Amino acid sequence: MIAEADVQTFFKAYEKVYNDAIADSVDMDDVGALYSTGFVSVTPAGVMAGENGQQLKDTMKKGFEAYRALGSKRMTCNDVSVIPIDQDHCVAKVQWSGDYERKDKSSVTIDFEVDYLVERRDGSLKVFGWISGDEQAEFKKHGLI
Repeated sequence: MIAEADVQTFFKAYEKVYNDAIADSVDMDDVGALYSTGFVSVTPAGVMAGENGQQLKDTMKKGFEAYRALGSKRMTCNDVSVIPIDQDHCVAKVQWSGDYERKDKSSVTIDFEVDYLVERRDGSLKVFGWISGDEQAEFKKHGLI
């Protein structure tokens, strides 16, 4: 089984890469290294499948630019719990806090959970999918858009 401590360590590293990307100081290869060869994303907007490669890096880069424009300042991984699937797969339930700055310069923190599908591939943990809530609705609710 994948050890919970290993998953927690992975998401602390994920947090660092994410925050480097928010600060526009990340190598997109570091972002791509967090993900498996293929992945699935499930959100209220729909289900999307993709492959890890230049298209993923380009899409993620545009996403981080959009988060910066929205006022994203920092993402904090507060807690990780693990639900084993089999020896090399698990669901990681990750509690995040996002710090944002509204257009009027006031600050807001939004807490949310994302369920990640994680696999051990070639000795390393990789995300091969995620299930998340409606972040656009949260951004509207908190006056960011």
